[in-house]
Amino acid sequence: MGRKSIADQRRLEIIQAFYRCVVSHGFSQSSIRKVAKEAGVMPSTLHHYFLDRDEMISQTVEYFTELISSGFVPEKTWAADDEIRLSEGLGYIFSPAMINPEVTGFFLECCVEARHNPKVRASVAKLFQRFRENILAHMGSISPFKHLNDVEKKGLASMIIAIHEGTELQWFADPDAVCLEDAMDLTKLLIKKM
Repeated sequence: MGRKSIADQRRLEIIQAFYRCVVSHGFSQSSIRKVAKEAGVMPSTLHHYFLDRDEMISQTVEYFTELISSGFVPEKTWAADDEIRLSEGLGYIFSPAMINPEVTGFFLECCVEARHNPKVRASVAKLFQRFRENILAHMGSISPFKHLNDVEKKGLASMIIAIHEGTELQWFADPDAVCLEDAMDLTKLLIKKM
């Protein structure tokens, strides 16, 4: 049992090192050597924990997904008031926790890598699926979500993600031209008008 937890810890350390390398250098420049150096291990150690680079990428995207998903307010603390709950959900989506140089940089690198790597594309698709699930779990029972059927709820969650991603890309290109709080307020206004 102790060995498994040590192995799990080492694997997590390598994933975190790979994440930091990608943020700093991009996927194409995050070689096994660089990742191993960042993790403080020998390059051969990476092959012990991961079948190949694709597996390491997929695991790192899963780690990233957990990282951003963990910021959603836990269910036990959800506000009963629809307005507060909507504000909490959108507040997190447009917060610096979700839109910052590290998170946005990693996400953009994933999108570039996904263009030619079907395994990464599948991992990014899971990331979006989890994002939709988090939105629906947090806001699915509040107005106007509760008046929609399941297909419409999923579509609205996808629309929120599209607004978030578009805002994030514009912020990344020119942070001074985009106000995250204004984007959140306008998204809330759009949702409430439905």
